[in-house]
Amino acid sequence: MLLIAVWVIIYSIVVAVSIMLLGNPATILGNLTLKSLLSLLFDWRFLLGGVLALIARFIFVIINNLASKHEELASAHLTITAVATTASVVFVIAFNHFLLGDQLKLVQLIGIGIVLFGLFLVFR
Repeated sequence: MLLIAVWVIIYSIVVAVSIMLLGNPATILGNLTLKSLLSLLFDWRFLLGGVLALIARFIFVIINNLASKHEELASAHLTITAVATTASVVFVIAFNHFLLGDQLKLVQLIGIGIVLFGLFLVFR
């Protein structure tokens, strides 16, 4: 179970970093033209974010595989991978707050608390 929890944390960090790299508003918002889309092919942040997103998918498969082999989780291994996806949201919010200076609202803090409590219940 601990190994699954570690992989969930790794998955969450990889997802958060990939979203930070892919989610540059200057890159993806505004008027999309063929030129702006082609410029993404040469943007190292976008390319690295895409590679990390692909790595996250492989980690997702590892989590699913580990959960399916765990006696207590075998019948709910897809639920565990859904929990991993939910956990990544907490990491995205935390990364945005600590690394990008986004201000957290009360509703976000409450949501993080609910998610963390749910993760605690699943992995206890």
